[in-house]
Amino acid sequence: MKNKLSIIKSRGQTSSFFAQKHTIFLRYLFCVILGLQAFSIAAQDVDTPVEGVIVNASGAAVSGASVKELGATNSTLTDSEGRFALNVSSSDATLTVSYIGYQTQEIAVAGRASVRIVLLSRSEELDEVVVVGYGTQRKINVTGAISSVNMEELEGRPVVNVVEALQGTTPGLTIQQSNSQPGSRPSINIRGINTLNNNDPMVIIDGIQGDIQNVNMADIENISVLKDAASAAIYGSRASNGVILITTKRGSKGLTRLSYDYIHAAQTPTFLPKIVDSWVYAELRNEALVNSGRPTQFSSGQIRNFRENGPNANWMKEIYRNSAPQQSHNLSLSGGNDKTTYLISGAYTDQESMFKGPDYGLERFNFRTNVETQVSDRLKVGLLAAYARNTVKDHAYWTDWIIEQATRMPSIYPIRNENGDYTYPGGSNSNSLARLEQGGLRRSANDDLSGILNAEFKILDGLKLRGMVGAQLYNNRLKENRKSIPGSGDLENRMTNSSQRIENITTNLVLAYDKSWGEHMFNSIVGYSYEGGTDNRFETFRLVDESNRDIMGGAQTANTGNEEWQHEWSIYSAFLRMNYNFADRYLFEFNLRDDISSKFRKGNRSAWFPSLSAGWRLSEENFYPEGLKNIMPSAKIRSSWGLVGNNRIDDYSYQATVNVTQGYNFGNTIYPVASFDAVNPDLRWETTQMFNVGADLGFLNNALTLTGEYYVNDTYDILIEIPVPGMFGGGTPIQNAGKVQNKGWEFAARYQFNTGAVNHTISANVSDSKNKVIDLKGTQWINGSDVNTVVREGYPIESYYAYRWDGFFQSDSEVAQGPHLDGITPKQGDLRYLDKNGDGIVREDDDRFVLGNRFPRMLYGFNYGAGWKGVDFSMFWQGVGQRKVWLRGESVEAFHNNNEGPVFDFHVDRWTPTNPDAGYPRLTVGAESANNAAKSSFWIENAAYLRLKNIQLGYTFPHKWTERISLNRLRVYTSVQNALTLTDMKGGWDPETSDGGGRIYPVNRTYSVGLNLNF
Repeated sequence: MKNKLSIIKSRGQTSSFFAQKHTIFLRYLFCVILGLQAFSIAAQDVDTPVEGVIVNASGAAVSGASVKELGATNSTLTDSEGRFALNVSSSDATLTVSYIGYQTQEIAVAGRASVRIVLLSRSEELDEVVVVGYGTQRKINVTGAISSVNMEELEGRPVVNVVEALQGTTPGLTIQQSNSQPGSRPSINIRGINTLNNNDPMVIIDGIQGDIQNVNMADIENISVLKDAASAAIYGSRASNGVILITTKRGSKGLTRLSYDYIHAAQTPTFLPKIVDSWVYAELRNEALVNSGRPTQFSSGQIRNFRENGPNANWMKEIYRNSAPQQSHNLSLSGGNDKTTYLISGAYTDQESMFKGPDYGLERFNFRTNVETQVSDRLKVGLLAAYARNTVKDHAYWTDWIIEQATRMPSIYPIRNENGDYTYPGGSNSNSLARLEQGGLRRSANDDLSGILNAEFKILDGLKLRGMVGAQLYNNRLKENRKSIPGSGDLENRMTNSSQRIENITTNLVLAYDKSWGEHMFNSIVGYSYEGGTDNRFETFRLVDESNRDIMGGAQTANTGNEEWQHEWSIYSAFLRMNYNFADRYLFEFNLRDDISSKFRKGNRSAWFPSLSAGWRLSEENFYPEGLKNIMPSAKIRSSWGLVGNNRIDDYSYQATVNVTQGYNFGNTIYPVASFDAVNPDLRWETTQMFNVGADLGFLNNALTLTGEYYVNDTYDILIEIPVPGMFGGGTPIQNAGKVQNKGWEFAARYQFNTGAVNHTISANVSDSKNKVIDLKGTQWINGSDVNTVVREGYPIESYYAYRWDGFFQSDSEVAQGPHLDGITPKQGDLRYLDKNGDGIVREDDDRFVLGNRFPRMLYGFNYGAGWKGVDFSMFWQGVGQRKVWLRGESVEAFHNNNEGPVFDFHVDRWTPTNPDAGYPRLTVGAESANNAAKSSFWIENAAYLRLKNIQLGYTFPHKWTERISLNRLRVYTSVQNALTLTDMKGGWDPETSDGGGRIYPVNRTYSVGLNLNF
């Protein structure tokens, strides 16, 4: 059977194929739009024009107020004189009018062609709600630490997934995008590091756990980030790292509306290492050889020829395209009547790779259907279904291999020779470009299918029963065909097929009760939940050296293998929440959840997770001064305490497993030996105790809002492996033995105001967290090879652990005085290290220091938006005030590991007798580099940065123009993602890069144009 993956089209054929494919898709999309538009027009009444003026209680015009038809999407803003004009569906339509600092009002048109509306001032938006666990709450009643993401501010960003767009938007939400390779996953963290194990937050999508990367951003209505025990304890055993709640859009009663969004973008790298020119390289190579006691390599004539005739190659640039296209299409249809509402959406995303090669990149298709029906006065049901297909096409090697070799190659060698053949310079038996263009293909196809059926039944006034059943199916398949490359050292042909199938079921039943009497308000929920799943994985491979034949055909017993895994898990839960509110002034909440997990043995599976919180709206007190109320009309303080858990360990960790190996030889026969893993049957939950205190303040009629938080999280019973005496002979079983403390604070501000006809929105946030290991039972762990980290009591988790650099040896007398690394005699121009214990010798066991860590601190974000007569502008800045990155190997070391390269621009500022205040030690090669290559603070970089994450300019055409072509809204815009980065990082590496050798695909700068259409 011929392997499809072995057929690789030429670049021209691939481009033509995709051009045809995209043309067909766009034609199909256009036909769908026309058909749905015709259906929409046929189903609706003729638009009715309404005009009017909006003023405040003093009669002054309100500029920039939002006017929208209730149950529809057509909307407009008032001009500088408070006037507006809007086409509505009928003469009986209702207008919704809103503006910051005023009460939102609903005004019936009642057949009028002109209306005058007076907005009334308000002290607070009493009806604003936020999404919480298993429901919603009025914002004024929230006593926990919850942040809601303003989805409107994320519109138009040319990102592949919503995680990238969230970076910097919310205090306490840490997102790190170390690279932009198609299919990569940015890391997510809420409020720092709480445990020595998995610190990922729990993600809930429409009530069930899901993959945030697979959600179409255009489908999202709301994102809430639950950060403390008061808000997260309702999710119990998996909430210690916070919870992200995502609610997708629903349809609305009224006209059928069709929306289409399109973005086309071009990707370029934000940073690439700056390699020196070939003639500079030759000069520095000669200097390094002389410094190392070796003869020079290049003559003056050769150096002159490099300058005049080349070559002068940059392999890092050669493996990337100048730019790579990216596009996305989103189409949605929504509407409904008094009984049923619906939303149907589809999306397509295509991100091509920056790597040269045959058709590398990511394609994703998203489909969603959300339908809700009011079956009767008492019963409402809903069906939510979503599907995402991700296809990632990549080279068959590993990205760090590709980048490692391209980084190490000096500029004196072209990547191809004059005949167009790949070059293999001395000391290298492979070529990065050859691996990309001829080394084969790895293709993964991942399906994410979910369905949710929910119902709500009104038993009595204030008493409702809600039920939900959700199912998920993840089906992931990977095919890899790594091909041998003639003439190189890459002679391995390998075919790998693997698959993974995950099936999850979620059910819950919730009884909700709401009761008000006088100034007392009480609401509560009590519920039951079951979650369970299976995970099946299978992999098979076959390997043949020096052969281009179809290696999956024919008989073969050597160099083949099959592996299969299956895991099952389940968790049963009961939960309770009670809220009491007196006069919108005194607020109390209690949460309780009991989880029973299959990850622990009977007797240890159950645990209770309670939380208590309270809030005081002192601005509602009678004694609150009237003068202060005019300045600060809203003031609330709140506090919470609670327990949450973490059960993120491998399934069956409390059970002993049997390992069978080829053991002993008896009578010339090898007999298998079976052994049991060392286990601890008494494993139980990790528990995090959270304390939070916060304040919410409003100024200038609540146009300016401020929020502050301070928290302390203590995690105990952390599941870790504590070393046991060697005589035990059974490995290191997991124990509940660790404790970590994490402290931090957050601040957020938002201000909305007008200057004439221009409306402005400014928002900013800053946050910080710091963890510390409290208890490891007197042990410590030193991890890593190229980069060493330590887990030690009294220090942050995974702190860098190395020698401390103490300048350069400037003379032979300084060298004689020492101190020296054990077994190494340095020379002038080499790095000098601190001798911690003063014995004259610098040793790993005695003289290493704790030197910071990679986790970012002092995170901040700033957003500014402005609108004027259809023109909108926004810019979003995001940054990190404190972070360390330890770069090693070819990412920073000249002639690393006795290779010919690399040599970067910062190596030019090296130590010489005439340049004693250099930024880099003397240049050396081979064994002479041992002193300077030691693991020290010299290689740890300041990775703080400020990044213009997004800048955008758009224009919305006047409705009186667009209505002529049956458009309710037409907006065009241009945007740049990762537009500018300010950092002190050297070497051309991005400050968000992971530590180590810098072998990472770059973060992209993305230029885009976009279009929004609403019919």
